[in-house]
Amino acid sequence: MQLPEQVGVMILPQTVFFPHQLLPLHIFEPRYRKMLQESLEGSRMFAVVLDLETSPRPSRVGGLGLIRTCVRQADGTSNLILQGIARVRLDHVVKNSPYLIASPEPMEDPEESTPQSQATQESLAAKILEQIEKAGDPITSALKEMKEFLNFLEDPHAFVDLVAGSFVKTPTTRQIILETPRITDRLRLLLSDLNHSL
Repeated sequence: MQLPEQVGVMILPQTVFFPHQLLPLHIFEPRYRKMLQESLEGSRMFAVVLDLETSPRPSRVGGLGLIRTCVRQADGTSNLILQGIARVRLDHVVKNSPYLIASPEPMEDPEESTPQSQATQESLAAKILEQIEKAGDPITSALKEMKEFLNFLEDPHAFVDLVAGSFVKTPTTRQIILETPRITDRLRLLLSDLNHSL
């Protein structure tokens, strides 16, 4: 999928947005209402980045999403579902007001696919699934369905995104996983976190 040259950027606390995720959002701030309207009139895409409380500026790596559905309320607010489609760098800021606009650059995985790397990834994915199973019954039926779906998922990128978005508890760890370029390294980070948290 070709990315737009510029996208609006929504800065949210405690939120790391991965590809392959569905993110429900309630848009009520005037600046984000304007961003949503302009997104709907254009590419139907905008990015979501983590508000770094320890830094004066938000993270420069986030998730780019496509607006799948949007319902405007009588009071001018909107409810929408955003589907994650890419990990992007947002280093080039075009405009800061009334909302942040940046040029998204896709984060490519530099790792070459070889029989050895595939075997390593499959081994790590199997260990991650074991950790998820040890966690016992999930709290919601949605997470139960997610566990069943993960057993048949062959794409390691989608696997990491869905597991990290669903089972990693701390936003800082999720952000580190999102920012890590190589898929094998992301799998290792994910396994390490699950070993300590589940």
